Amino acid sequence: MVATALSPTLDEESRVPLVEFPPQDLVEIIEELTPEKVASLIDVTDLKADTQEPKIRKMVNWALDYGFYSICVNPVEVDLLPTLLKGSPVKECYVLDFPLGKGSVQSKRRQAAEIVETSRNLRGEGPGKIELDMVINVGRFKRDRDYTGEEIEAVVQAADGELVKVIIRSGELTEEEIIQACGVVKEAGASFVKNSTGMDALGATPEHIWLMREAVGPDMGVKAAGGIREAMTLLRLIYAGANEPELRDPLRFRIGTSGPLNIIATMNWIRSSPQAWAEAKVIPCTICPHGQTAKQRREVREIYMKRCRLCPFRQYRKDKDF
Repeated sequence: MVATALSPTLDEESRVPLVEFPPQDLVEIIEELTPEKVASLIDVTDLKADTQEPKIRKMVNWALDYGFYSICVNPVEVDLLPTLLKGSPVKECYVLDFPLGKGSVQSKRRQAAEIVETSRNLRGEGPGKIELDMVINVGRFKRDRDYTGEEIEAVVQAADGELVKVIIRSGELTEEEIIQACGVVKEAGASFVKNSTGMDALGATPEHIWLMREAVGPDMGVKAAGGIREAMTLLRLIYAGANEPELRDPLRFRIGTSGPLNIIATMNWIRSSPQAWAEAKVIPCTICPHGQTAKQRREVREIYMKRCRLCPFRQYRKDKDF
């Protein structure tokens, strides 16, 4: 693993993206991850504008049948989801201020409190059944770290003990900013840091998930989301963010995906021939955030492209304009 000996505070110029996955390490993870174990790490997600009740009911049935950890939806579904999940171990997860995070601190606080109160009243099972994923205001974060701490603390307080995951939109941040954002999230009292809404400049990449894990340490949760549709992608992210067995627990690591059934199906294929799958090569640029710059702001894009020019794997981009 390229990045194992590196610190997230190391000078960016000398870092190499996490793009190598030792086969034997992957085999060990594959052999441990039964379909049931994989399911326990998944938040089944649908945050589209046109999602309707039949899809919510279908997601609930998937969770009950396969053992997925939670159903992750927009806050409006709080009038439906608690009654569908009542009596089950499946958690409700609502994403606040999605996808831009541009609401005020006060509005985020009110939304969190309203969700918690409504869900508890409808489900009638007390605390511990709800999770809140909140999106930070990235623009404010870039100029005022204290503001970000304030908005996270407001949601944590309004959540009244329910688990809070904080989406930092890592594709819009430099590596230094990712590390700083993780520090703010941890200090503000949230339980998880999460990379993406799934609608950001880029989704989950091993490099960003590794940076986040290194920044928050083993005692805090890391959630990967965005573009996770099959099991090899999931395995690389687990390798980056939950390399130790004790981290492969839903309170320490989570995957957000809208394609959970395909992940379970492909995991079964991989488990039938773990060595062959673990030895399969991947083009580094397809999993590296520095190779996915089209939607980023110029100041972030220029930093990433500079890294590409220094990367030992740059031959894969020899025909690209960078």
